[in-house]
Amino acid sequence: MNLHRILFLITLIVLECSGFSWAADPASQKNLDRPPKVLGLNDAIFFGLTHHPKIFMFRHQVQKAKAAVQIANAHFLPNVGAGAMFGAGEPGVGNRVFNNAYAYSGFLPVTYGVLGPYGHNANLSMAQTAMASLGVTQLLYDFGKYEHLTRSRKELTKASVDNLLTRDAWVILQVKEAYYHVILDRKLIEVYQKNLEQRQMVRDLTRSLYRANYKSRLDYDLAVVDLEKAKALLVNEQNDLESQIARLNEAMGLGKKSRKNYRLKDKAPENFVPVPLEELISTGVQKRPELLSTTHRYHAGVEKTASEKAKHYPYISAFGNYGYLGNMVTGQSYSPGLWTGGAMINVPIYTGGMIRGMVARAREATLTSQYHEQDWRIRIRLQVTQAYDRVRADAADIVAYTKAVKEAKLALLLANKKYEANLISIVQLTLAEVYLLDAEASLALAEYHMGVDQAALRFTTGIDYPEYVTMTGQVRDSQVKTSLDSRIPQ
Repeated sequence: MNLHRILFLITLIVLECSGFSWAADPASQKNLDRPPKVLGLNDAIFFGLTHHPKIFMFRHQVQKAKAAVQIANAHFLPNVGAGAMFGAGEPGVGNRVFNNAYAYSGFLPVTYGVLGPYGHNANLSMAQTAMASLGVTQLLYDFGKYEHLTRSRKELTKASVDNLLTRDAWVILQVKEAYYHVILDRKLIEVYQKNLEQRQMVRDLTRSLYRANYKSRLDYDLAVVDLEKAKALLVNEQNDLESQIARLNEAMGLGKKSRKNYRLKDKAPENFVPVPLEELISTGVQKRPELLSTTHRYHAGVEKTASEKAKHYPYISAFGNYGYLGNMVTGQSYSPGLWTGGAMINVPIYTGGMIRGMVARAREATLTSQYHEQDWRIRIRLQVTQAYDRVRADAADIVAYTKAVKEAKLALLLANKKYEANLISIVQLTLAEVYLLDAEASLALAEYHMGVDQAALRFTTGIDYPEYVTMTGQVRDSQVKTSLDSRIPQ
């Protein structure tokens, strides 16, 4: 028997040590397919940030935006290409100089007298020629068209990073809510199980007293109703626990490899340190990634509008070309080789209003982002205010229910003394125990609301995600604390 206890204790120690070492190195979670059975809150958060598929979707959106910046930057670099051509055609009518010799002069200083009937086949009366060349073009000046386009896409890249941070913050919030809800359900199952036992005892005692004509049938029927309610509460809470564990698995990005049960190490926060509301609102406006994303989209729209306006102006570029021109019949080639070079200017004269339409579209998109930004400022103020008020109400509820639990314990102690002195019946003593269980359930529910509402407050003020991810969207190796954490506890 002692050997079994020793083995059991060793197993528990190994589990605890393995859980602690896993939590100490969140970066190692990237190589794990499943979270451990002994699960801390930060363990769950880091696992969700490294495994949730929606986060990977937004990370690829960031890479897509960076590729768009690369495309825009490419317009400032030389464009080099190679080409080849082979064909056959009539060399000219009567070998006239105008048709055969000097039609190419200026770029191709070839005379028909030098090459003879160029590629001419006496039998086929056809010319067979081949050409291969290497060309390069370089933008010289475009009145800021591609410069503004590059700036616009850089702002869109920043907006994509902010969207990724928004998803990170959302995963953190969902993991916290599910984690705290599992804690609540287990606490309530424990309370409701005791409540069921007490209700069964009350039912049995009331039935005995009813049969002895000390209680009415109404008292017995009410005791039966209370018992059935207790059974329903327990069954519903057990089902809700399974549902919340599934929700926790989903929040961590788990599918088929999800677990049906976890041993949770942490609990919901109980204390709240007040912070001025306006300070929280100001923090939310500065740090909420949703608002930052709309701001970057507004600046992107301003640059895009400038880029579209620049299409009204000329596009100036330089070009050069060097290649080979040869006779496929005689094998004769032009040496040292054909070459061209110069400058090119493209001027839009009439586009049917297309450029004006593109400018108008970019301008309206900019105004949309501007009002979207204003809407987010109003929305953040409302969200922070609501979360702040809920946390303050939760703090008051915890104080009240803590006192209620304390009073219920004193009442139960008094009921025990009275029962020992035959001053009250066993039914009254059992009801005193039921009142204590109800107060404990209310306190557990208030503590859950405190945890969830504090998580919501941290989410609305935008101070949660910087603890777990960098501003570029990379998951940190360990949690860091923000400057507001000393005043808004975990």
